[in-house]
Amino acid sequence: MNTGADWNLFRTFLAVADAGSHSAAGRRLKLSHATVGRHIAELERHLGQKLFVRDADGYALTPAGDHLKHEADLMASAALRAERIAAAEGESPKGVVRVSTAATLAGYWLMPHMQEFHETYPDIEMEYVTDAWPASVRRREADIVIRLYGPGQENLVGKKIARVGVAFYASKDYVEKHGLPSAREEWASHTVIGFSGAAAETDLNKWSNHVTRDAPTWLRCSSTADQLRAVRQGVGISVLTCLIGDQHPDLVRIAPDKLFSATDVWLLAHPDLRQTEPVATVFDFIAERGKQDRDHLLGRVS
Repeated sequence: MNTGADWNLFRTFLAVADAGSHSAAGRRLKLSHATVGRHIAELERHLGQKLFVRDADGYALTPAGDHLKHEADLMASAALRAERIAAAEGESPKGVVRVSTAATLAGYWLMPHMQEFHETYPDIEMEYVTDAWPASVRRREADIVIRLYGPGQENLVGKKIARVGVAFYASKDYVEKHGLPSAREEWASHTVIGFSGAAAETDLNKWSNHVTRDAPTWLRCSSTADQLRAVRQGVGISVLTCLIGDQHPDLVRIAPDKLFSATDVWLLAHPDLRQTEPVATVFDFIAERGKQDRDHLLGRVS
């Protein structure tokens, strides 16, 4: 198969193959739905092959597309190896390192440490990717990824560095007006702020539904920031990471010992990039912060 086309077309092809839809691939690559469609059409014209067919779940690879995906994966790996060799020639950590993580972890955990990092490693430029989290390291959308719950499907190297605690929170105003549920059957008389969009598919949402069961839910949010605003406005009760909830004195954590859960934090990188100086420096810095901030991340109540 002749693959002498623009690499950007292959990046789009790989994103659609992974995500299964033009819209999801566009969000990952920060391209419009129409641009993704044009890239796929242009690549199919260039190769003279149909690469995708529509099915009930989105776009599926044709036999030609499946063959191309194998070749494109090899191309992506070769590009990573070339970057590793080039980066290894430097004498000091220098370059751009992209970190894919949840907005909560970036804003409430890592950002307070960035000034210290910059003072220690002034030649490393950090980029946080939170809008398409978790981004694909294999596709070079990020160099390092911080995942929750598990290491994911990509063949990455890394380790668990900490655990993040989550709990139910309500505003003090809400508590004054409505009290707090102390038994499972009392949730029916309270309002719960739920999850929407991709957040509705998470284990966190499943845990929330298991605890609250029949509680009325008339407001759902896909954004943690919107959930936080709603809770602070007294709209209802919601699950928040303890990183967020415990920082706001106007919020109350409900039954700290009982209505509490935690998930593993995995720090991962591509094996071809893990030992390059810039990536290794950022990786080790975040791993050490995870160790030092373990209680803070967990939301351990003293």
